[in-house]
Amino acid sequence: MEEYMKQSILIASLASLLILQCGEDPLEVRITYPVEGSLTSGIIRVEASTSDNAVRVVFYVDDICIDTCTAAPFFCCWNTFLLADSTEHFLSATACDRKGNELCSDSVLVTVCNGDTLFADDFEPYLPGAYPDAGWFEIWAGAGSNHTYVDADVAHSGTQSFRLRGLGDWVRTDGVGLNLADIQHLTYELSLMIPSSYSAGALVGFFTLLNPTCGMIYNGVMFEYADGLIYVHGAVEDSTGQAWLYDTWYSVKVSLDYVGLLMNVWIDGVQVVFDLPAVPCEWADTFAIATEYGAPGIVHFDDVRIFED
Repeated sequence: MEEYMKQSILIASLASLLILQCGEDPLEVRITYPVEGSLTSGIIRVEASTSDNAVRVVFYVDDICIDTCTAAPFFCCWNTFLLADSTEHFLSATACDRKGNELCSDSVLVTVCNGDTLFADDFEPYLPGAYPDAGWFEIWAGAGSNHTYVDADVAHSGTQSFRLRGLGDWVRTDGVGLNLADIQHLTYELSLMIPSSYSAGALVGFFTLLNPTCGMIYNGVMFEYADGLIYVHGAVEDSTGQAWLYDTWYSVKVSLDYVGLLMNVWIDGVQVVFDLPAVPCEWADTFAIATEYGAPGIVHFDDVRIFED
């Protein structure tokens, strides 16, 4: 009898241990950034903390899905420029485990506060190697998606930039859709660098599609591959007379007067173009960055900002 009781106790203990080993922790999820009541601006990382058994997190803004993340750390990049300034919004997340169980987090209330900035991106919120799709979209593929991504090895500020690679007969062009209605004065700024390892040219400005295989950038700046000079294209094209160098970061600033239809340009803080005739905003309202046609290679872009002034 005593031996039987010992065996029964041992079996019960093993069963209890098996239950503990096979059981899973309760599913947990909560938004950790941004925090309740905060002001949010720009493109930000919405971050969630979960229990170890979570395998997927779906992120929502006002109960509308904005992204799904399938690996820790769980986060998504949220473009607050798509929303009206000074408006309040609820952020939440739903976690799922391997068995299909789901749990929704508590909501976090935040206020969008972008002021006069229409769009800005320093490419820091994204994972290296990812496409910055919280704000950008592909216009022309160039060398393809495997060659256009957020690069953690090159940056003007911070640690990351947006790397574009084009082909000689197929440029790489990426854009940001803007609402320029009622905008009278606008300024855009960015930095770019063309590495010597893949010689190319670069363009920035406002894009319009002329036909399925042809487009034009107006009110923009071009770093010309053929002669190594910087040009400006408004209603007419003009050379700044300034040469550019490979492996060198340049800061570009363009001020547009849509009332007087004039543009002014600065390179590295020095004004190089004065009151060049510009085209109306109705001609092109997609801000674009691109490689130059006929010059296959890579261009890095960083610190983009577009604002009303």
